[in-house]
Amino acid sequence: MEVVLSSSSNSISSRDTASNEIFLTSKEAARIARLHPVTLLRWARQGKVPHRRLSARKIVFPLAQLKAWLESGYTDSTVRAA
Repeated sequence: MEVVLSSSSNSISSRDTASNEIFLTSKEAARIARLHPVTLLRWARQGKVPHRRLSARKIVFPLAQLKAWLESGYTDSTVRAA
């Protein structure tokens, strides 16, 4: 896995060189999903959002799978409209 620095947004993403897949940190993925990073991590632990666990403390989000999940119109029964 290599680390890629995006000059346009000054963010750091990981790229799996074997599969050419791009992984996002929880902060980057939360920005795309328009969620709080803590909510996204909680949903990942609950299995509600596609993710990959690199270690006991490190979770990353595959960009392609995250986009597909967002396009599918994800819902969470615990989220209530204000």
